[in-house]
Amino acid sequence: MKLTRRDLIKRGLGAAAFGVVPAPYSFALAQDGFLEIRAMKSEQKIYEGNAPNSTLWTYNGRAPGPEIRVKQGERIKVRFINELEEPSSIHWHGIRIDNAMDGVSGLTQEAVKPGESFEYDFVVPDAGTYWYHAHNKSWNQVARGLYGPLIVEEPYPTFDAEHDLRA
Repeated sequence: MKLTRRDLIKRGLGAAAFGVVPAPYSFALAQDGFLEIRAMKSEQKIYEGNAPNSTLWTYNGRAPGPEIRVKQGERIKVRFINELEEPSSIHWHGIRIDNAMDGVSGLTQEAVKPGESFEYDFVVPDAGTYWYHAHNKSWNQVARGLYGPLIVEEPYPTFDAEHDLRA
């Protein structure tokens, strides 16, 4: 059977066909309902072939960090655990939230010291594609791998795959 691009879209497999599989909340959900994001060192290969591993700073051992995917108006509860040797925080880039949850160390919160944690708890007001990232010495921490996607879907999708298939 020959599959076309339209077949893949219709079956919702378009992203999977290219090796991209959505993984909402692809990390530990604590019993109290918090998603746990750990800033940590991780050895990973960033070049193909015989290249050695590189030491990255990652969220839950991944760079980019785990995808967070929610619906507009839903609550995000993240327990940030800092396992690095320097302070850090998470900034929710572009999200309109209370300053206490915004994650800009030195301005809206104190940076989370090594071995400590901070709980972010907010409702996402707007649908869109955003990102979260370190916000203490971000020029260094983001460059080492501390960032990840935040996807906020509309509560009622407006995309109609059947409409595209009729074109």
